[in-house]
Amino acid sequence: MFGRLPGALGLISILAGGIILLPGAATSARADDIDTINRDIAAAQQQLTELTHSTEAATEAFNAGRLRLSAAEQAVSTATENVRRAGNAVRAAADRRRALGSATYRSGGLEQLSVLFSGDPGTALDRVGAMDSLARRGRAAEIELRSARHDLTGAQAAAQEALAERQRETASLEERKKRIEASVTAQRALLDDLVARHAELVRQAHAREEAARRAGELAAAAAAQAQARAAAAERDQLRSRSDLIGSTSLGSTGTSVAPARPPAIGSGGAVVAVAQARAQLGKPYVWGAAGPDAFDCSGLTQWVWAKAGVALSHFTGAQWNEGRRVSRGELIPGDLVFFGEDLHHVGIYVGNGSMIDAPRTGTVIRLEPVWWETYAGAVRPGA
Repeated sequence: MFGRLPGALGLISILAGGIILLPGAATSARADDIDTINRDIAAAQQQLTELTHSTEAATEAFNAGRLRLSAAEQAVSTATENVRRAGNAVRAAADRRRALGSATYRSGGLEQLSVLFSGDPGTALDRVGAMDSLARRGRAAEIELRSARHDLTGAQAAAQEALAERQRETASLEERKKRIEASVTAQRALLDDLVARHAELVRQAHAREEAARRAGELAAAAAAQAQARAAAAERDQLRSRSDLIGSTSLGSTGTSVAPARPPAIGSGGAVVAVAQARAQLGKPYVWGAAGPDAFDCSGLTQWVWAKAGVALSHFTGAQWNEGRRVSRGELIPGDLVFFGEDLHHVGIYVGNGSMIDAPRTGTVIRLEPVWWETYAGAVRPGA
């Protein structure tokens, strides 16, 4: 897991302010550098967007792998139990065959010949029938033993395959984890660079403002001295005139903005889900996290809907199929909104074209406009 980046909370405002530089950009914010700065801002935003998408896709692939690993572990458990049962069946069948073999041995040999030469035909027939029944039971026991051994072999093979599948899923998860870590590291490097360069530009801007302020003060002082000298000269020349003193006043006007009306909230579980989503605002994004202190995108939607009594998987691809699909025109607060052809991101719709989501590494859970440019569809959980 990874923590939040130093200075990352101000990243969005930095981008919006238009004062980010990438390596190779001018280190001064003079007026003639504005075009270069704007180009670097666009390049930085594009790099960050690409890194975000790749990280989100890798994170959701990791979440899907965790589901498959869970299924593989259950398969191993089932296969192990099947092997145990098959082994018990083999031992039981072998015991029955040995018991019948001993009975057949005791009834065989010279005793069988004595039956054939017995003076009592009825007794002979009874004994022959009993021996025939014993032989049939022996053959049945042999077949049962072979079948049990066959089942045991199959169960052992299934267990080995289940173990191999679990090993493959474990290795796959490790590989996905490495890709996520590499992507997060790249994002951290880019974000750190942007924040550092922003701080440098702010320092330069403050220095220029301070220099301009001092220059203004010096100019004002010089102007005042010149005015005083001119006034003294005029008094010497025109002693009959009165000094004129003028004054100016400044006014100010204010405006008021009516508060925005909050969006309508749906009913039932959606009310709980939206309220829970609002309660998580400001918590950090951490890939693979599902609360209560940090979340990734599908971990957040899983958490808030769990509070409403609806179980969702921690994977966007699974959540896409865990509710009723709704059109864009049918959206109500509480619906899940998905993005990208690969469904790499999900948020919870809260009305008025807005959603709450956990966007990417270095950010926090926030309220923002729905990403209509990459909108893929919506699902209503519990419907």
